[in-house]
This record gives sequence, C-alpha cells and structure tokens, in this order.
Amino acid sequence: MPATKVVKVFFCCSDSDQDEEMRQKLENHLSALKWEGLSTSWHRRMISPGKEWKSEIDTNLKTADIILVLISSEFTASDYHWNVLAKQAMEQHRAKTSRVITILLRPVDNYWKVAFPNVKVLPKGERPITEWRPYDKAFANIATGIREVTEELTDSAFPTKKILRWIRVIVILVAKAAGNTFIYVVRASFSYLFRPSRSRRRNRVSNITVRLVVFLVLGGIFLRFISQPPDILEIPSSAPKPTLNSTKIVNPTGWIWIGMVNKTSGSLSVGQKLVLQPSNPKQFPSIEPPVIPSPGTIVTVKHEVNLIKEKSLSGKTIVKLKKGEKLVILKVEPFSKIAKNSPYIKLKAQVRKCNLICNK
Repeated sequence: MPATKVVKVFFCCSDSDQDEEMRQKLENHLSALKWEGLSTSWHRRMISPGKEWKSEIDTNLKTADIILVLISSEFTASDYHWNVLAKQAMEQHRAKTSRVITILLRPVDNYWKVAFPNVKVLPKGERPITEWRPYDKAFANIATGIREVTEELTDSAFPTKKILRWIRVIVILVAKAAGNTFIYVVRASFSYLFRPSRSRRRNRVSNITVRLVVFLVLGGIFLRFISQPPDILEIPSSAPKPTLNSTKIVNPTGWIWIGMVNKTSGSLSVGQKLVLQPSNPKQFPSIEPPVIPSPGTIVTVKHEVNLIKEKSLSGKTIVKLKKGEKLVILKVEPFSKIAKNSPYIKLKAQVRKCNLICNK
C-alpha cells in the first residue's frame, strides 16, 4: 500500500564535531526512506545564511513527525539542547503531535533517561553506537527501528500487519515446539518397545517424561516473554522524576567580553571569525576557537577575563576566568553603543562555567 504521507525527520544533535559526523552517517543509512518517498529530513546545518537560527530550528522542530534525539555527553551538557530543544520535543511527544526516538551515540550517565520516559531507544539493547564493531551494524539496527516507526505513521494498515507478523512468529515457534515434542515422544516409545531390560525401560521413560515437562514449561515462559510489546522503556514509579531544568551543580553565570568582528559584514553569523588587533592586546579575542559561537557551544578561555554579573560589563566582577577554563555559551550580543566611525562591532557573551560533565 502506498504511503499516505511523507514523514518529516528532525535531527536534534549537539554542536560537537563527533556528534555531527555520526549524524551524517545515520542520515546516509536513512537515505532509502527518502528515495522511497516515505520521509524527508532536517537538521541545523540546513539553515540558510542570514536567517535567524533559533526561529528556524523552532519552526522545523514543531512541524516534525519524528524527532531523533542524539544522546551524548555534549548534548546533555548543552543548556540550549537539554533545557530547550529536549523539553519542547517531549511536550510534542506527550501531545502525540511528534514521535521522539533517542539514539545513543556514546556511553553517557543514565541520568538522561528520566527526561525521556516511555521513549523508543536505539540501537536495541541500549548499546551505544561506539560499542558496536563495525559501527555500520549499529546504524543498520537504528535504520530498521526508524523504518518501523515511519511505516507506522505512513501506512494505515500497519497495526494489522504488525499483529499478523507477531502471529506468524508465534505459530512458527509453537510448530517447532510441537515438532520437538513429537520427536521426544517417538524416541521414548521406540526406547520403551525395544529395550530388553524392563527396569532400564522404566528409568528411560521416566527421564524423558521429566524432560518433556521441563521443555513445555520453558517453552510456555518463552512464548509469554515474546508476547510482551517490544521497545517500551519503563521507569519505575519510585524513580525520581526531576524536570529538565534541574541541575546537580550550580556554576557561576555572567557576561564576558569575547572580541570584535568587522562591521562591513552587515550581520552577525555563527562561525564568523573574531578580529585580531596586534596594536591593542586588550582587544584580542578572549575565547578559543576565535569565532562567533552558537548557544550551547563549549569554548576555552584564551586569556584571563572578568566574568561580570551585569550585561553592560560595567558592574561587579563575579570571578576572574583563567586561561584554559571551559565555558558554555548561553547568548551572544553586540554592545549597545558602537562608535559610528569604528570599523568593528564589539561582542559580549552570557556564559556559564562548566562543571565536570562539560569538559571535553
């Protein structure tokens, strides 16, 4: 039966280069769904230059049918991905306007599970991609799981087909069990009829009877197990249920000077290089890499800089950030007052000091 709709797949991935590389490989494995006309995909790298990236992400997230959340330590450490995108994705999942699927990229603390209850987890067995050899086996396993969800959303007859598949599996297993039982009975009968010793025949038949009982009991347990609905992640009712906004460690948050960009570009864009001025060392970029970062990016302090509470950078210093410290970017803004004759735009950023989980 032809698909009744084209499913839109949204990739929710951190800004890490490692995560982005895995996202691209996963998208390649899902290309068959695109060629079959079953799905389309969207990710942040598809944002056109000059467009406001937050509104683009928000619009495409809210119109997605399937949201793939790529779990890694970089994802859980990103304030924007963890407290904004993940929260919105789960709201849509609960409202049944979208289907959230979590993809385990690398080993990470199981704390992430409380934010995604009753959500399909891939690869099967909750085994991260990096623990598979080769990785392609994991990607193929994930693609199979996503195809099943895609078919469920596009094919109105999918529930009936799924029930028929389960019935077929059960019938095959029951037929095998019946065949094995028949073989045991035939062997027992043969042994009983042709063994010369009556006492040995009794012992033989008794042993076979015990084996048959054990086999039937184990077969019944196995059939009961496979009849349970697959791919459901259950969280015990006694487990803590913190909100996405909860944090274990509170770190200082404030504003810093990050550098300048050329005014001739006309607008600010993520990845634009910060200007280096050898004539004035105080104007050097204060972060590494020296580019305009996106919210959620982890940067390194390039030289000592003051973390200031006020947005104007004229207030009290909270702490002096030393060279080599890690920061999470929350927001980047230009200074409100810029000299008309200056060829540069000065930039400031709201940041939070990293705790242990956001160090690379």
